[in-house]
Amino acid sequence: MKKIIGSFVFIFALFLLVAAYLLSTTILSPKTFALVDETKVLTPSSFSTYDLPEPENIRFQNGTLRLRGWYFKHSKKQNCGIILLHGLGQSRSQLLSFAPIFWRAGCSLFFYDARAHGESDGSVTSYGYYEKMDLERAVEYFSEIDNTPEDRIGIFGLDLGAATALQFADGQYEYGFVIADSSYRDMRSFVETMFVERYSQLSRLVTPLSLSISELRGDFLVNDVSPQMTAKLIAKPVLILSPNENDGRKEDAEMIFANLKTKSKKLEFYNRTSNSSDQGPFPSLEYETAISNFLKEFRLTK
Repeated sequence: MKKIIGSFVFIFALFLLVAAYLLSTTILSPKTFALVDETKVLTPSSFSTYDLPEPENIRFQNGTLRLRGWYFKHSKKQNCGIILLHGLGQSRSQLLSFAPIFWRAGCSLFFYDARAHGESDGSVTSYGYYEKMDLERAVEYFSEIDNTPEDRIGIFGLDLGAATALQFADGQYEYGFVIADSSYRDMRSFVETMFVERYSQLSRLVTPLSLSISELRGDFLVNDVSPQMTAKLIAKPVLILSPNENDGRKEDAEMIFANLKTKSKKLEFYNRTSNSSDQGPFPSLEYETAISNFLKEFRLTK
């Protein structure tokens, strides 16, 4: 009887270990979240849809990692630049519909695919841990090619991009401001929620082990990935955005906002729009107004 119980325990433990390893691949690989067709080629008309000129294709490096993107130089630049960061499983094309908000304000634009996304190098995503270091290099490179001071460069991000921007903005680097839409408060809670929604409550049994394996494979600590904690160190202007339709992200937005050190901060909730293009939804007038008011209130674009 003891041998049977021992065998059962061994098989169950082995099952949990295998399941945890497989789930760690889900955590680390953006391909499991892929929401876009990267084989689709964008043409000049793709940019003209958003009243944008055709961009310059750029690539820059952080160490041995090569990152690829677009640079839109504004002919009537108002001494401002915007770096746009896409979401998990997406690519830089996701951000095209958001670009006109900043282009109309006279800002040059800089898009790039995050590591392990789109055309950029890498096979593992770290939910902002290493991505914030890539962003540091992006700010430096953008400043160099656009001749815009780093403290006049704002950062706009969606979910992964938003979390990356907030973790970057901890006071170690130069930048102008952050606009963070739909950021998760930390990696652990994000993964736990994702697994429950994808699988079931039973996933909670294996999630801690999956995260531990992810730490070993990705060479970073999950508890260090926390926009909510980083918010305590942010001294520059921040706009936190969150859709009304997602109660979880609304709660995360409120927790991040409450932790922000800066007094120059705003929290806005918005309704998603049904208008969309091949690259994603168009921001609503309500959304654009929230951003425009933020930029004007803190005099960030002139």
